[in-house]
Amino acid sequence: MSIATERTLCPICGTDNRNDAKFCQQCGNNIVLNNRYRITRAIKEGGMGAVYAATDQSGKRYALKSLIDRFNDKAERDEAIERFKEEASILRELQHPQIPHVYGDFLHGGRYYLAMDFVEGDDLEDLQRHQANEQFDEPTVLHWAEQIANVLDYLHERRLIYRDVKPSNIMIERKTGNVKVVDFGIAKLFQPNERGTLIGTPGYSPPEQYQGQATPQSDIYALGATLHHLLTGRDPRDEAPFSFPPVRQLAPKVSAATEQAISKALEMEISKRWKSAAAFRAALPLESLHKPKPKPKPQPQATVILEQKPQKPAMAASVGAIPQPQKAAPTSSTKPKPKPKSQPLPAKPKPAAKPQKRFRPWIPLLTIIIVGVLLALGIPGMDQKILNLFNSSTTTSVTPIPQAATTRWVERNIVVSVAEGTNDTEIANQLKQQYRQAIVAEFGNTAKINEALMTFVGGNPRNIGTDASGIRYEVTIRASVAIPKP
Repeated sequence: MSIATERTLCPICGTDNRNDAKFCQQCGNNIVLNNRYRITRAIKEGGMGAVYAATDQSGKRYALKSLIDRFNDKAERDEAIERFKEEASILRELQHPQIPHVYGDFLHGGRYYLAMDFVEGDDLEDLQRHQANEQFDEPTVLHWAEQIANVLDYLHERRLIYRDVKPSNIMIERKTGNVKVVDFGIAKLFQPNERGTLIGTPGYSPPEQYQGQATPQSDIYALGATLHHLLTGRDPRDEAPFSFPPVRQLAPKVSAATEQAISKALEMEISKRWKSAAAFRAALPLESLHKPKPKPKPQPQATVILEQKPQKPAMAASVGAIPQPQKAAPTSSTKPKPKPKSQPLPAKPKPAAKPQKRFRPWIPLLTIIIVGVLLALGIPGMDQKILNLFNSSTTTSVTPIPQAATTRWVERNIVVSVAEGTNDTEIANQLKQQYRQAIVAEFGNTAKINEALMTFVGGNPRNIGTDASGIRYEVTIRASVAIPKP
């Protein structure tokens, strides 16, 4: 949507206003925040505030986090405002590819705002709802885990503790599939300091955070709880506190190394957990994500060479690295009897376990004629079929040469039109079928898609409008594809 057609949303009453309006037509509130930002839509809303999509005059997009002042005590409010400004100042200094950059903070209409990078994507809590059994495959989770651990390591080196690792605070960019860690807990600074207030989220938070304490190992516990949830689909918020059955008990396909690393992260005692996020990351089997796949060795190609002899036509088959019997070339004074070159007949044939067919001299001539015709036609793959023909007509054993293939991840943007009322499952099936057809059209019928690793990048399909065929849905699909070499 262009800036000319966007509307301006009032954060106070929620009224949709014209893009050029300065004040809300419903409540009269100034809707140009900090004389710069116009809110275009609400992303998330809650009791302590909301997150909005916004633009400035240049059209640049931002995410604005709104925090509502709920304090009744002036001293507590002043302390929270001071802490808010300090932490906002710290966030502005953070420079990490997995952390949205914070541009500034300001007060407007009795609310405090943070302006930060807009992340085009979905959080893991939303994405998980669309997964079968709410489970992600291990390679995908490890890819995210590595990036989250890098963020925690970066923060801990600066003596910052995140305090609230959970799926809803991890966003996945639609275009890249990479992680963005959002919501650095500033909203909690605006909660009154009541006795027993928990900093964190029950289910993901370790025991010490229930007592108002947080250490770097607290973040490691929460990361372990998050990975456990993503792999098993078991939501810790719905279970008894601090109870995590072994990962492989619920998801048997997960590796033992991943299970052991998560189990140690979830230890009740701080001293028994990983000492750092870097140590946790190192314990995960990430080598499979970064180890370059060996290139397949070139296979010898089977060829058929037809030789025109001065006296009588003879057949010679040269097959890659398969050794052929060495014989001196016939001369004018030597007139050997015509024999298959790939299997010379012994001077005195001896009875074998299986009866030998009697050699007929007209077979080589007929074979040459047939081979010449087939090669002239240029039929794909005919050279291999000719080798198979030789294999069946002689006693020489020629092993078929397997066709090499390369496996790689293939992403394609897929759009389909469906009838109104089509359910989500059928929409997903049609998108996947369209992806399969696109792979076949690009790489041929022999390309093999690993269906188990087929995922929607960035979340559920998006409604992008209608056409004569029905409602149009779009999504980027990523899968592992084995592509035979030409």
